[in-house]
Amino acid sequence: MAKITAPTMHDPIYVGTHGNLSIAKAKAVLAAAAVGDVVELLEVPIGIDMQGVRVSTTGLGAGVTGTVKLGDTTIKSGIDLSADSVVDIPCDIYTEEKQKLTVTIAGAEATGTIKVNPTYIAKGY
Repeated sequence: MAKITAPTMHDPIYVGTHGNLSIAKAKAVLAAAAVGDVVELLEVPIGIDMQGVRVSTTGLGAGVTGTVKLGDTTIKSGIDLSADSVVDIPCDIYTEEKQKLTVTIAGAEATGTIKVNPTYIAKGY
């Protein structure tokens, strides 16, 4: 299992005026990512109320699935990432510490682009 760090891991999440619904953008281009590889997409700061996650791909290859997690919390597992698709996943997770938003590759080797866009409210800490 390898860790793949997306360029967006270094992008800050907007935490301006508290109470406003916001969206963050994360993107990774994968080249033969192996089953079990963890793609680190964003670092989510303390005080974020995650409301949902949109996962979209260009199609990562036949049989590819994935699990989206925020820290140790699984948001959704078994997501079909094999074809061009957009999946909206509702959730309600509050961050009491910094956590990484990740996708773990499963099913088959993955090649292509994956975008993960969390929707959140900055509540502060």
